Amino acid sequence: MRDIFSAPEYKFPYTDYRFPGQSNDEVILFVGRENPIMLWARRSFVVMLGIAIFATGAWFSSLLKTGLGINIPPIVPIISFLLAALIVLIGWWWISILWKKSIGIITSKRLTKFIYTTPINRHNLSLPLETIVDTGAYAKGFAQAIFKLETFTARSSASSSGVATDDEDRINKKYFYFENIKMAEDLQHYVNKLIYAFRHHQEHLTTFRPFIPQNSGNREDLMNKYPNYWS
Repeated sequence: MRDIFSAPEYKFPYTDYRFPGQSNDEVILFVGRENPIMLWARRSFVVMLGIAIFATGAWFSSLLKTGLGINIPPIVPIISFLLAALIVLIGWWWISILWKKSIGIITSKRLTKFIYTTPINRHNLSLPLETIVDTGAYAKGFAQAIFKLETFTARSSASSSGVATDDEDRINKKYFYFENIKMAEDLQHYVNKLIYAFRHHQEHLTTFRPFIPQNSGNREDLMNKYPNYWS
């Protein structure tokens, strides 16, 4: 099995991957990351930050020399450049690792995602299929509108108003998101079909067709290549 966190891309039907905590009878139906546009947007920010640091150092050195007559040692601009370059290199690496390792997964039992906050630390969020009451797909915020990205969301049972947090009768609301993706609406329709199959045809979930992203090639060819799946 391939390391699910380091795979450069995920290919239908996702049978080559396993994730931590996956049950023996749990089938992966989709694996994905944020759209690469967000990766390059964050990388661009790091590069601009490095340029800004170097430019600020150069401007300050010039100000001291022309305004106050203080001669700046030649080593200072070099240190400023090296500091800016180091920040860019570390930031580029850091952002790339977090993007690559942070993944969302749909299985025959749940929606789950691993979110890396540092290259070695992560947290895991899951929402069992039996708790989902509705789903949605929409563009959220200015960045998604510019880059034509979307958010998929699934919601569990609604919260009970006026009930204490320690009351056993309280039902907590929980939202689950796949953010900054291109095929949120298609994913929403797929999850709705999956939930129906989970409730009415659970004995056949092991052969339920995995999700086919838009960038996986010809949909009909893939369906003909894997005729053992149904949906």
